[in-house]
Amino acid sequence: MREVSIEEQAENAGNLQFGDDRLGVQFYMQSVEDKERTLAEGRKCFKEREFIRIMVPGDRHNVTIRPVQVTGIMPTDDRLRFPRHYEAFQKKQEQKSHDGMPLKLWPAMPESTAEELQYINIFTVEQLATLSDTYVGKVPNGSKWKQRAEEFLKSIGDQAAVNRLNSALAERDAKIATQEAAIKDQADIITKLSKRLDKLEK
Repeated sequence: MREVSIEEQAENAGNLQFGDDRLGVQFYMQSVEDKERTLAEGRKCFKEREFIRIMVPGDRHNVTIRPVQVTGIMPTDDRLRFPRHYEAFQKKQEQKSHDGMPLKLWPAMPESTAEELQYINIFTVEQLATLSDTYVGKVPNGSKWKQRAEEFLKSIGDQAAVNRLNSALAERDAKIATQEAAIKDQADIITKLSKRLDKLEK
């Protein structure tokens, strides 16, 4: 997670979700003791309750696990604070702790290194590229891997821009070809009509 400047914090002072996109978030169900039923029935009783796990990339000790807060107000309501993750949880879909390319699928990184990084809550190339300098030192060869991740994402972005341009050009060429074909068809029709008129006049 990259360092956030004072200026950037000031600019986003009104954004209650600022910085949350850098967190690893997962909703899940967990059995907890139902103390009222336990007391009433004289035996251990349990109920399912929604929990949330919030992880800070680069710091395996900075993990928050607690029941989901439901207040109906941002930013204290976890459902409103992390709507995409909660929607996936409700739909019983597999949740990803963080969007992006998984380190295990990045050809440049050995699987053993990817596993080491996952141990400290770094799961994607995007997380590695934006890792705060505070945590870079905790990563083996951290500066090197962060730089490689940044370069990799930049190359992908450049290629994506080229692909978008090529797609736009191809779409333009297709439109021009369609227009030219339509003009040719109209010219052919006009030519045929002219020939018929000539015959009628004769």
